[in-house]
Amino acid sequence: MRSYWLSTPLSLRAPWNVPLGVARAFLALGAGLTYLLTPSDTLFTPVDGALSARCAASVGWMAWPCWLPEDHVAGAQVVAGLLCLVIATGLFPAVAAVPTAFLLLALPLTSAAPDGGDQLAGILGVLLLPVGLTDWRRHSWTVEQPDAVFRQRVFTADVGIAFIKVQVSVVYLVACLGKLGSPEWANGTALYYWVRNNVFGAPWIFRPAAEWVTSQPPLVAALSWGTLVLEFSLAIAVFLPVRFRLRVLLPVALLFHVGIWLVLGVSSFAFVMFAALLLLVIPVGWSPTRPPAAQPARTEKEVVA
Repeated sequence: MRSYWLSTPLSLRAPWNVPLGVARAFLALGAGLTYLLTPSDTLFTPVDGALSARCAASVGWMAWPCWLPEDHVAGAQVVAGLLCLVIATGLFPAVAAVPTAFLLLALPLTSAAPDGGDQLAGILGVLLLPVGLTDWRRHSWTVEQPDAVFRQRVFTADVGIAFIKVQVSVVYLVACLGKLGSPEWANGTALYYWVRNNVFGAPWIFRPAAEWVTSQPPLVAALSWGTLVLEFSLAIAVFLPVRFRLRVLLPVALLFHVGIWLVLGVSSFAFVMFAALLLLVIPVGWSPTRPPAAQPARTEKEVVA
């Protein structure tokens, strides 16, 4: 018998599944830990020393620190971090959709040194709005069942998910193509230098092992070129077979980002990329189990079999 995901028309597949909840939890956890573990005078002090300058720029008004007097930002930062942790539980995703977007946007718009992960998280927070606002579950750990306006909600959510898949695909494509212009990536020695970088290099606990591995020409070449292959595969993931994406590409990509986290120490970036991978690789409406309400009536031949 075919799986629920394959046997159900696209317009009847519920995009609000458990993997979506896990992805949103990763985004909220990454932002929440950043808020709670980073001192305010470090997180929200731009190079010029004036938060107001960042707030006055372009869409700075969308960042919640710009809504408060500067001496209140530190206290509000703790509240923002705790709210992110509550959102990570997956309760009432439709209610949490807009607050999540604003909490994720604040970091790239007003923090002192936002990285690519912060920027991607802010974008994903906005693109997840049509998905979250149509997610009427009490929490993110169940599978949605059809209702009277199910098809309209599915269409709205699917548009948001489609834009997310395109965005994450572009991120990996740019990451891959950008490396091809570097002689170190082209000749397979790039990770030798990254591991020994004074800023992003491996921490002391992993440095001996990382330096030994990247000192072996076959290993460093395989890891460097393998990174390019993986990033390009993720860029075209939506065109690859579903079984390959779920059984091979997703586990390898998750392990890849765990490795970046452990070796280069970019923890918040890892949380964002875990979420991005789930949103990119897992098909719309996919579920490891078949909802009971979606099971068709069994034929007499199937009952006998």
